[in-house]
Amino acid sequence: MTGLLTFLVLLIVAGGFVIHHFGAKASRGPVFEVREAGDWATLVATPSPLPFRITVVSAGLAIFPAWIVGGMIYARNPDTSATPIVGFVTWILAGIVIRQMWQSYHDHRRKVVREPLEVSTQGIRLGSQTIPADQVLSVIRSNAQDGRVVILGGSGMAAGVGHMAVQTLSLLTHVSHTVEVDHVGRRTVLAGGLTESQANSVASEIVRRLPNFG
Repeated sequence: MTGLLTFLVLLIVAGGFVIHHFGAKASRGPVFEVREAGDWATLVATPSPLPFRITVVSAGLAIFPAWIVGGMIYARNPDTSATPIVGFVTWILAGIVIRQMWQSYHDHRRKVVREPLEVSTQGIRLGSQTIPADQVLSVIRSNAQDGRVVILGGSGMAAGVGHMAVQTLSLLTHVSHTVEVDHVGRRTVLAGGLTESQANSVASEIVRRLPNFG
């Protein structure tokens, strides 16, 4: 019995790892790096990963479609041994899809930018967009998800869910720092989904290289 429980625990842990690995779509790259190329410097700040808690929530939600699919197979043929196998595979696939949906949602909330960011004394280039240096009015560091939530009371499941939501928001806030620029009546996000240290580094490099800012 103990061996069976150990096997099930290891199976669930392995499934959770697969969900996280394929569902998180974690960006690979340096935390922060400056690449010099002539007059322009490319600033590379890889967006920080979401807290592992998001994967745990995704795995939990994936139980429902796995239970439905497994139940349908069992109802059709109670004697088949495929029910737990199909249920487990469905759990993993559903977990990956749900985790990817969370990733896309939070990347949008965190204002993650995938285009290359370049800066020089001439201005700022973000992908195909160029912002001349004389049009840059200010460089702003902010937080895309800096919410303030206070739970005054509650009991049971509602209070537990609320407390978990607040903790998750707090964790997300740490990886939701952005660097933006005001230019001629517009504001453009240059980098997002960063830690405070990353955002400080990006903003400092931009300010140091633009004329009349350093």
